[in-house]
Parts: sequence; C-alpha cells; structure tokens
Amino acid sequence: MITRRHLAAGLALGAALPGMARAQGYPTRPVRVVIPFAPGAATDILSRLMAEQLGAALGQPFVAENRTGANGGIAAEMVAKGPKDGGMILTGTFSTHGTNPHIYPRTPYDAVTDFAPITLIATVPQLLVVNPDTGIDSVAALRTMAAASPGRIIAATGGMGSSQHLSAVLFERAAGVRFEIVNYTRGFAQVLPDLLANRVNLTFGDPLALLPMVREGKLRALAVTSEQRSHLLPDVPTMAELGLPGATSLTWYGLFVAAGTDPAIVAKLGEAAGAAIRRPEVAARIRELGANPVGNTPAEFGAFQRAEFARWGQVIREAGIRAE
Repeated sequence: MITRRHLAAGLALGAALPGMARAQGYPTRPVRVVIPFAPGAATDILSRLMAEQLGAALGQPFVAENRTGANGGIAAEMVAKGPKDGGMILTGTFSTHGTNPHIYPRTPYDAVTDFAPITLIATVPQLLVVNPDTGIDSVAALRTMAAASPGRIIAATGGMGSSQHLSAVLFERAAGVRFEIVNYTRGFAQVLPDLLANRVNLTFGDPLALLPMVREGKLRALAVTSEQRSHLLPDVPTMAELGLPGATSLTWYGLFVAAGTDPAIVAKLGEAAGAAIRRPEVAARIRELGANPVGNTPAEFGAFQRAEFARWGQVIREAGIRAE
C-alpha cells in the first residue's frame, strides 16, 4: 500500500535526481578558479594549490586566473554574476567576504547572499611586532606606555581597512589604549622601512613575512592574534593568553561559487576540496605558508563567513572606517 509518506519520499527523490545526475557528471569541462589578487601572494599560491588538487580529484583541469582590482571586488563580482553551474570558483578572503562591503559603499556584490560557500582553505593570524628601540618587550609594557601617553605610539598599517589596520583597532579597543594609526596608501611593503628605522613603532602583519626580521632581532614579536599559538613562533603568546581575547582575529581564504549553483555540485566540490586540504602533504604545504589548514564543510564555512561578516561590520561601523 502506497502511503502519503511513501509518495512524499518518492517525489523528493524524483526532484533530487536531476541535481544528483548533474553532480555525478560534474565537471564536464575545465573549471576556472578566479583569484582576486596578484600572482605570488598567499591567495594566489593557495588558489593554485587547490586548483591542482581539485583537477586531480575531479578529472578536469581547474585553471587558475588572476583578476585583480578593487581590493578583490572585480573577481568577486565576476563570479557572483557568472554562470551558476560550478564552472567558475572564487578564492574569497577576509577582505572580499568579511570587510570590503562594510568599507566601500558601492561594493557590486552581496558577500553573503551572492555566493555559495564550498570550504575554508586556511586561516592566518596577525603577528604584533615592535621595533626593539622602543624598549617595549611585552604586551604589558606596550599597554603601560600607550596608556601613559595616548597617541604617542605610532602603529603603521598597510592601508585603511587592511587586516593590519583592523587588528590595531581591535587591540586599542581590547586594551583600552589609543595609538596614532598611520595607514600607508601603497601597501604593507611601505611600512617596513619606517618600522625598521623606528619612525613608526609597531605593526601587525603576516607571521611568515615578518619572521626573518624577528629571527634577526630587527623586530620584536609580542603576540599573535589567533586562539592558538603559531607553529612558526611557538614561544610567542596569543592575545587571549595575555588577557585580551577581544583582540583575537584571523585573515582567511576560502572557496565560493555563485549562489544558485546546484547544491549537489557544491557538496561535491566541498567534499573534494576538504579531502585535499586534509591530505598530509597538502596540509604541510599550507603550513609552510604560515597558515593553518581547515577544509571544513560548506555549511560550516557558511556559518564561519556569516559570523566574520557580522563581526567586522560592527567593528568597522563603531570605528567609523569608511572609504570615500
């Protein structure tokens, strides 16, 4: 006897079969992996690593291409408004999917509703460093000096709304201090000569980029902004260990397709990408970049990205950070 339950189950299965069939055959042609930043950067390296792994796993070339501009906005808009068939994947970042839409009033995409998340590739903490000539040898000493002379300590960043800028803002809020924050207009490379000359006193930055100068004694590492210590600098404490959990933050990299892509294709991509990231040799390569491999599910990554978007929106609004 066919019951209503059997009928409903049959209808649901029938509705799912076309999507399952498309996913089983996916991909039938090369897939584009769109990279929002320039060749050589961490986004580029991770994207090409994932393209190689996905191509090997799914039997079609995954072709990486750089589409730079608008702090990642050109690539993000391209994928958001592109085909909804899994033929184009975006490597989204902390900037494109966490902060840009709150900073730039005319961002041409919705970071939450225009995309379907696939997986979080990796996260990277910021490293707080000072010039040793400041005499500051700990976060406690930094807080004491900054509290005694508000605005005396100069914090340099790679640009307004950059991860370095937002990390400095979070630290100020968590520690109850105020820096003189200088946002360099030509990026983080412009910061280092002035920091090494002690014309500016501190910065937050990528641990891998700063590690050589820390090892040479040119810079002093005070803390990392992740919840766990960095494998690159295991002796450097976290902000939470130092009583500043509110200064915890991460930059991150993840894969997205356009919203409306068949969920079965999203699931297939998520499974393949997650399995690749968890492979020991791939995870080791990611760690060499100073990053922490993740490889979670589409649902988990979606929850993470929405939380990041909401958190940074509040921080940016309260700090009055906005591009004109």
